[in-house]
Amino acid sequence: MKLLIFLFIVQGVAILLSLFRLVSREIMTQVLRLSYGPFLIFSGSVKILDPLGFSYKLQEYFDVFGLEWMNDFTLSLSIFVCALEIILGVLLIYGLYVKKILQVNLVLIVGFTFLTFYSAYFNAVTDCGCFGDFMKLDPWFSFQKDVFFLVVSYFLLSYHATIKPIYSVRWLHRSLIIIVLFVFFIPFYGLSHLPMIDFRAYNVGSNIMEKRMLPEDAKQDQYEDVWYYEIDGVVQEFATSDNPWQIKGAKFIDRETKLIFKGDEPLIKDFDIIDDENQLNLTDSILSLKRVLLLISYDIEKTNIKGHSKIKNSILTHLKGTDIPIYGLSSSSQNDIKKILSKNVLDYPYFAVDQTTLKTIIRSNPGVIMLEKGVVTNKWHWRDIPEDWSSYIK
Repeated sequence: MKLLIFLFIVQGVAILLSLFRLVSREIMTQVLRLSYGPFLIFSGSVKILDPLGFSYKLQEYFDVFGLEWMNDFTLSLSIFVCALEIILGVLLIYGLYVKKILQVNLVLIVGFTFLTFYSAYFNAVTDCGCFGDFMKLDPWFSFQKDVFFLVVSYFLLSYHATIKPIYSVRWLHRSLIIIVLFVFFIPFYGLSHLPMIDFRAYNVGSNIMEKRMLPEDAKQDQYEDVWYYEIDGVVQEFATSDNPWQIKGAKFIDRETKLIFKGDEPLIKDFDIIDDENQLNLTDSILSLKRVLLLISYDIEKTNIKGHSKIKNSILTHLKGTDIPIYGLSSSSQNDIKKILSKNVLDYPYFAVDQTTLKTIIRSNPGVIMLEKGVVTNKWHWRDIPEDWSSYIK
């Protein structure tokens, strides 16, 4: 956040100095180019590391606008948008195809500005997803950020003629090919295995029990009562401090409690492990176990059956006879789980957990995590299940 604000200051000062003719337009353009380009690369990079995460965010937007039919394309769109941001940033720094890439960038930032305004004004999507799980931004701050970058994009496009290639064009083209290949390798690796870098609250080393709690100095939600009284036939709003009940002739109509300040929230919410058959909350008991293996399948209808078989074969071969309990977690019903998973695969009890939570825990369906007294010690995509468990069960 501090780095983002610093970027705003640098770019804002460059624009103001240019407007007051204290620096040339060329200097201003170079400052904007060499600051906005890296921003685009950073913004795209933190999202493309976890393309599934950004695709979930796109689904939220499509659901808001009633475009649920687009949900089948969100993953491809996620990769495309993230890669586009990175490539635009690289080309801007390189000084190649400047006018075209700045026109594309302007269209992109206009679209982002509309989405963040809509989300903020209608409280439709509480986090824009601009930086994936790396950093969460308040909806109104996200909108202000995009407005500012809209101005930056306008100035860059207006003075694009002053932007020249930083090196030999032939060398830049060759290096660009390598960069593009690497950019597209990252998401495909993350989808085939797990993201190279995990910014989520359930990353390896996280203490789930601690992250479910708020610190003692956490800021609390603040509410305010709004009173509605009719005076001379007109209904008016009053704060409690106005003491409207003391106004002569005032007639009480209604009272409404409004949230005026959103307090801190725990890093981990909605992590509850429920035994539906016995109506028991098993969260604390499972998190307190010395060691436990959790097989996660957020939606059993979309799961990879081959993955379940591979996980079970590995577990039966190496963990049979150990004292490590194994549980399945899914948002699907017990009937659906029993229907889709054969008896040969279904060898451990399944408990219910919120689907969004399971999607956040691991980007694999199915996937496996190991906990030791509530601490995430390992995570595996089903393709990467260990062939040798000896180092994990000492």
